[in-house]
Amino acid sequence: MNLLKISLFAIVFFALTASTTAQNKHLLTTKLFAKLPDICPTPDAFDIAPDGSLTLSCPNFADKTKPGVLMSISRDGKVTKLVEIPVLASTGKSNPMGIAYDDQGALYLCDNQQNKGRLLRMVFNDNKLISTEIVAYGFNSINGIRYNNGYVYITQTNLPKLKKDKVVGGVYCFKTTERDIRVNNDRSDKNLIYTSVTQNLKRQVGLDGLVFNKKGELFVGNLGDATIYKLTLNADGKVERDEVYAKLPVNSAPDGINIDDKGNLYVAGFAQNQIFKVDTNQNIELLAQYPDNDGALGGLDQPADLIVYNGKLVISNFDLMVAKGMINSKHSKPYTISYLDLNE
Repeated sequence: MNLLKISLFAIVFFALTASTTAQNKHLLTTKLFAKLPDICPTPDAFDIAPDGSLTLSCPNFADKTKPGVLMSISRDGKVTKLVEIPVLASTGKSNPMGIAYDDQGALYLCDNQQNKGRLLRMVFNDNKLISTEIVAYGFNSINGIRYNNGYVYITQTNLPKLKKDKVVGGVYCFKTTERDIRVNNDRSDKNLIYTSVTQNLKRQVGLDGLVFNKKGELFVGNLGDATIYKLTLNADGKVERDEVYAKLPVNSAPDGINIDDKGNLYVAGFAQNQIFKVDTNQNIELLAQYPDNDGALGGLDQPADLIVYNGKLVISNFDLMVAKGMINSKHSKPYTISYLDLNE
């Protein structure tokens, strides 16, 4: 009888092991794209600069003695400092997060400062900052940003004035010609075009990553609910229709979202060190997943943003937040950018 039990246990154990192995065979290995210097302990968001290099924002929440900076990363991973972000006079700091270039080469930047956040328009010439203008100010939690057809769209993860019992996140839309718009963070804001209530009581965080497809449809992720919405916009940039596009595992905390030429979405799973792919048939695939690590070998270390770039999926490792339900256990060196080869 004991031998029978042992044999049955062995069979079950082997089956479970084989099943686990099969489920993990498709997972890809991320590699090290670049190590970042000490001036960039908290890498966040990407966009592709007019010269074809990558621009990376570093809000540097991990070391408040360091200014917020933009870094330039060449195709082969060489990292140089682009510029320090002009500080807000009343706080003496800047926290650059989402960034987006328009079709004229101007850069729009989300400066995340509670109730004092700014949407900035920055113009460069030969990588030198020529001018900085304020498009809008007074944001509570400005985060992600995209440019599309003469408008910039930004997310706010939390609009406290709209909260009843659950967090409300929002999407704002601004014409690129607008300047010095005061934001009230409530429905009196004419630029507020969409809101979403986070239902997950275990993670009360709202809208975060966003990206457009070639049709001009806007995909935006609710980090707390792990839900990606598809928004259909009219010619004025307003939302005509919204629908649930994908539901990721609720513990994944989707942050940055990007898209390839075929319309496949890629999503950074912030909480569990994951990268997901959502194809045009809305099928969800887990591409990569890592346990807690320091990122030294290119492993995912709290991925915040990602971008399709020269056949690669380049990923920033935020490596800062430590909270219940998150794999990350501490902030540590090295400060890294990872990548997946999309051609493998």
